Amino acid sequence: MISAMSRSLHAHTATELKALLDAGDVTSREIVEDLHRRADDVEPRVNGFAHEFRDRALKEADQRDEDRKQGKPPGALHGIPISVKESVDTAGVATTCGMKARRDERPVHNALVVRIALAQGAILLGKTNVPQTLLAPFECTNELFGTTNNPWNLGRGPGGSSGGEGAVLASGTSVLGIGTDVGGSIRSPAALCGVYGLKPTAGRWSNRGSQGSIPGQEFIRPQIGPMGRSTDDLTLFMKALDRPEHYAGDRGIPPVPFRDPDTIEPKTLTVGYYDDDGYLTPAASVQRAVEEAASLLADAGVRIKRVRPPNVHENLQLFFSAMSADGLHTLLQGLDGEPFAQPLRTVAMANRSPRHVRAGLSKVARMMGETRTADMLDALGEKRTHEMWALADRRNRVRHEEMAFWDREGIDVLITPALATPAVPHGLSHDFTVGFANLSRYNLLDQPGGVVPITRVRVDETRRANPRDRVEKKAAEIESQSVGLPVSVQVVGRPWEEPEVLATMRLLEGLARQRDGYPHVPVAP
Repeated sequence: MISAMSRSLHAHTATELKALLDAGDVTSREIVEDLHRRADDVEPRVNGFAHEFRDRALKEADQRDEDRKQGKPPGALHGIPISVKESVDTAGVATTCGMKARRDERPVHNALVVRIALAQGAILLGKTNVPQTLLAPFECTNELFGTTNNPWNLGRGPGGSSGGEGAVLASGTSVLGIGTDVGGSIRSPAALCGVYGLKPTAGRWSNRGSQGSIPGQEFIRPQIGPMGRSTDDLTLFMKALDRPEHYAGDRGIPPVPFRDPDTIEPKTLTVGYYDDDGYLTPAASVQRAVEEAASLLADAGVRIKRVRPPNVHENLQLFFSAMSADGLHTLLQGLDGEPFAQPLRTVAMANRSPRHVRAGLSKVARMMGETRTADMLDALGEKRTHEMWALADRRNRVRHEEMAFWDREGIDVLITPALATPAVPHGLSHDFTVGFANLSRYNLLDQPGGVVPITRVRVDETRRANPRDRVEKKAAEIESQSVGLPVSVQVVGRPWEEPEVLATMRLLEGLARQRDGYPHVPVAP
């Protein structure tokens, strides 16, 4: 057996570590100890963990190793360390969602997904940081656990709200993670940190024990999902948690088996793509990543088709209209006097303004050519019951129209930009909420989506030509000095067709990894 000190086990993917464990080449204790050494080195700079369970993890590792020695049948995750987003319950540890008022609310039970993962032999390393209220797609900061930095550039955010998960996976202090996603919260940090994440269809995994800052908000359902350092890691996690315990423990989860992505031949699929949805032009690096992804698949024999997505503006308006429908009353009650963190203040201030004030500001903004700011002002604010019913009717209609679009174009999978820019410098995200529109779109439409790293920002991709309004000027500021940051694409499927998404992601990953400029992780911050 080769000692963990002689090689960097933290640099392996979860799938690779499973193969080493199954072959008897390493022990679970060696893996955990190496991850702890890595955390000693990089965590002071990254701050990805809200809680580390070091003694517990070592005890669990020893038990997993002893079980192997005794020949006990291993679970699908036997001996694999995992981390869990702070907003997902672990027994005895407060689930705060980054809100100080919840720091003493300690759940008695693990979330159902955590319970299943542990029953399959996973080892719990700790819980990872989140932005205050979870409602921040670019930055990850709160007054309880501080600010998480992007390992690729410590002056930039890792994305949110599973920002701590993205950071620990990218920096090499965890190998597999559980995140949640209601507006890109798995896919944003995966994209900005150069790792892999999957938002399943709502209901694929149980959400029991996954907490949020707007309890009862069901217009757009949040969903727990996996994060890792490869598509195979995501597939490993999806297979491991494809258990009847989801349905037995949560009768709201349909007992739909997860089909093995190995049964899908990507070259039989038709893959659509777009590099610009027509609302906010992405950075040059982002557009190049999409074009390169499409070209890689085409060269591999996949049928590729450029498309233009429908209802772009309407989808975005519906998302913000629904998420702000209570006028922030629930958030304010949950914060219990705590001020909003900086990334949330601008939207919060606008949403709390009286309707006539927002209407006046919107009119002025449109006269000044600030149409995207006016759109946001028009969408925000408290809604009456009949307005919510109308929104729900529109949401259902655009979902039907989306599937009609897919049928008309004859596509099985869709490649899109993930975010409009690379990672955002700390403190610059407050006027840039629409930058996550390509992610939130598929929460509203309830379609599975995954993220694949493709490339890194080049020197000639840091200037945006002729930015017109405040949103484009903010994008230009974000893109400056972004050389070397990871750039990813999103792969989207039809509802419940995660296997098609993962099969496409795996093919794309295999092709992208062979190219110069691929953002390999873990990265040393």
